[in-house]
Amino acid sequence: MRHSREQAPVTSPGVPVAALRPPGAGPFVGVWVPSVVTVIGTGLAVFGLSWWISRAPDGGAHLGVVVAVASAVSLLSVLLLAGVIDSADRRRTVVTLLTVLVAPLAVLLHLFGLGPGGTLALLAAGLCYVLVYSLQQIYMAAVENIGADLAPPSWPPARTALLTQIHPQVARVIAPLAAGALLTWGSLRWVSVAALVCTLLALAAVPLFGRAVATVRPTGQPGAAEVTGGGPLTLLRGVWRDAAGSVRLIRSHPELVFLVFFGALGNLIVFPFYSVLPAFDAEYHLSTTAQAGLYSTASSAYGVGMLVGCLVLVRFPPPADARASLRLASIAFALILAVLFATTIAPWPVTVVVAMGATGGLFSILVAVGGAVWLRLTPAAIRVRVFSLRRLTVFSTIPLGSMLMGIGGSVLGYRVFIRGMVVFTLVALAVVWTQYRRAVSTPSPTD
Repeated sequence: MRHSREQAPVTSPGVPVAALRPPGAGPFVGVWVPSVVTVIGTGLAVFGLSWWISRAPDGGAHLGVVVAVASAVSLLSVLLLAGVIDSADRRRTVVTLLTVLVAPLAVLLHLFGLGPGGTLALLAAGLCYVLVYSLQQIYMAAVENIGADLAPPSWPPARTALLTQIHPQVARVIAPLAAGALLTWGSLRWVSVAALVCTLLALAAVPLFGRAVATVRPTGQPGAAEVTGGGPLTLLRGVWRDAAGSVRLIRSHPELVFLVFFGALGNLIVFPFYSVLPAFDAEYHLSTTAQAGLYSTASSAYGVGMLVGCLVLVRFPPPADARASLRLASIAFALILAVLFATTIAPWPVTVVVAMGATGGLFSILVAVGGAVWLRLTPAAIRVRVFSLRRLTVFSTIPLGSMLMGIGGSVLGYRVFIRGMVVFTLVALAVVWTQYRRAVSTPSPTD
C-alpha cells in the first residue's frame, strides 16, 4: 500500500487553486511571453560569458569553477528569498529583478571588448556570470509560481509544469543561434547588446505583465525572509522553519523523495556537460570559427529537442499513475546517459549536435513527469518555499558536477572523464529506483 495520497494543491485551507484561477489562457500568456524574452536575454549573456571564459588559458577549468559558484549562489539566493516570492507583490518583484539585471549586462558591453586573459578580466567575467545566472534563477522561481497560479484549470499538471519551466529551453534554441551568428561575424560585444535589449523590452512589457498578475493575488503567508527585526539570526531561524516544513512535506510522499535523488543525479551530469560544451568541442581540434559554429549548433539542438519533446508530451501526456510515470522518466534518463557515453566514443563533431538534440527531447520527459508530481502534491501557498528546497537539493549537484567535469576533463580528457561519470550515475540510478520501489511497496504503520 502507498505511503501517500495525491492531493489537489490549495492556496489556503479548503480553497483549491483551480477555484481561484482565471478561466482563459490570456493572463498566462501575458506573463509567459515577456518572461521568455527575459530568459533569452540572460541566455545570450551566459552563452557569451561561457565562450569568452573558455577561450582563456585553462578555460575549461575556469568555466567549471564559475558555473559551480554561480549554481551554489543561485540556490542559496532562491532559498533565502522564497518567502518573499511566495507572498510579496509580484509586479514589484519582477520590476526589481529586471532593473538589477541591467547592471551586469551593461558591464558586458565593455568586458566583451577585451581579450580573455587578464586575471581581473576573468574575475569580472566570473562575477557577471554569477549575478546574471542567480538573477535568472530568482526570476524563474517567481515566474514559475505566477504561471502555476495563472494556468487554466482545464490544463493537465504535466502541461502546466512544462510551460512554466520551458523558458530556459526556448532560450537554448534562440540564444545560441543568435550568439553563434554574432560570434561568426566576429562581434562578441553585440551579444551583450542583444541581451541588454531583451531585458529592456521585458521591462517595457511590465504594464501588460501587471494586468495579468492582477487576476490572481498572492495568497502565501509571509515567509522567513519577510521577518523584520531581530537581525540575521531571526532570518536564519525563519529560513530553518520554512525548510523544516518543506522537508516534512517531501518526506511524507515517496514520489517526492525519489524525485529529489533522481533530479540530483540528472543535474550531476546533464547540465555540467552542457556548461563545459565549449571545452568538450575543443577536443575535435577545429578552427576557432568552426568551434563557435559547433557550440552554437549543438546548444540549439538541445533546445530544439526539448521543445519537440514538450510538444509531444503536451499532445500525449505521461501516465497519471505515479509509478508508471516515474518508471518512464527513469528509462528516459538511462537513455540520456547512453547517448552521452556514445558521444564520447564517436569521433565526428556532428555527433555532438545529434546527441544534444536527443538529450533535450529525453530530458523533457523528466521535466514533465517531475513537475507534474511536484505541482500535484505541493500546496500553492508555500510553493516557492518547497520548490526552493527542491532546487537546493536537486540542483546542489550542478556545482559539484561542473567542477568535477571542468577539472577532471582538463586533467584526464573530457571523453574519458564523462564515461566514468556515466557509469557511476547509471549505478546510482538503479539504487535510487530500487529504494523507491521498496518505499511504495512497504505498508505504512498507520495503514
